[in-house]
Amino acid sequence: MHRRDLASLSALALAALTLAGCPEEPSKPSGGTAATATTAAPPVASVEKPAATQRAEAPKATGQATAAAAPEGKGVIRGVVKFTGKPVEMKVPAARKDAPVCQDKEVPYNAVVVNDGKLKDTFVRIAVGGVPGSWTAPDAHAAVDQQDCMYVPRIQGVVSEQQVDIKNSDRTLHNVHTYKGSETLFNQAQPGGAAPLTKAWKDGIIKLTCDVHPWMRGFVVVTDHPFFAVSGDDGSFAIEKVPAGKYKLEAWHPRYGLKTADVVVADDKPAQVTFTYAGTEPEPAENKDELKGLW
Repeated sequence: MHRRDLASLSALALAALTLAGCPEEPSKPSGGTAATATTAAPPVASVEKPAATQRAEAPKATGQATAAAAPEGKGVIRGVVKFTGKPVEMKVPAARKDAPVCQDKEVPYNAVVVNDGKLKDTFVRIAVGGVPGSWTAPDAHAAVDQQDCMYVPRIQGVVSEQQVDIKNSDRTLHNVHTYKGSETLFNQAQPGGAAPLTKAWKDGIIKLTCDVHPWMRGFVVVTDHPFFAVSGDDGSFAIEKVPAGKYKLEAWHPRYGLKTADVVVADDKPAQVTFTYAGTEPEPAENKDELKGLW
């Protein structure tokens, strides 16, 4: 053959091969190989996203566990609050005689209660932020009741964000007006026998008053840990399960204010602390003029 004939035959053969391959091309998008590759991509992406999320959340979970692990020790702080001066005489508030229901009982006021030189109702705690660790509020609610036109108990402590139920056991209307410093937190009427008012606070000294019966006063002291107590009738107090260490202890009385003491707590021996009030201390800023005009 001539060269021209060979070139023609080659061109014809190449054209035939090209035509033979063309019917196969449309089958690729719907065929198994191409479809598998397209479908496989999303699962790879969806697997990677949860993995990344888990890695990001892991430190948060670890941090929460660490923060919740608060120390519980074996130490005990015991003490007494003494009173060396002449206490203010507690009388029946004059306005009681004009208040329905409240006038039925002559209840002496309780701002200053001293027995044998010991001061009742002094709140004692390790200073805020003074104990390493973090404490969540207990599930159990604290309670404040209005009985005989008085707040009962007069003073108590709660852990930050702990729920407090404010009740009215009297057969009369009270008005729960609470303050933090000079700021009103809430002011709500509460008829006798009504459902409790449930509140919670993050920090501070919360003062409870009543606009209907102005002599009524109570206090809830909020702390970031559970290491606190209130002095009893004999002036004594005890704080238990304290981790060993050095602490600043605070004593706060609504009439005579704040005093502090340093204390060293050990696991095997109770720490002993004495606070002494002379009765000449100025009223604290959180509770000015409580006795003014009562008699």
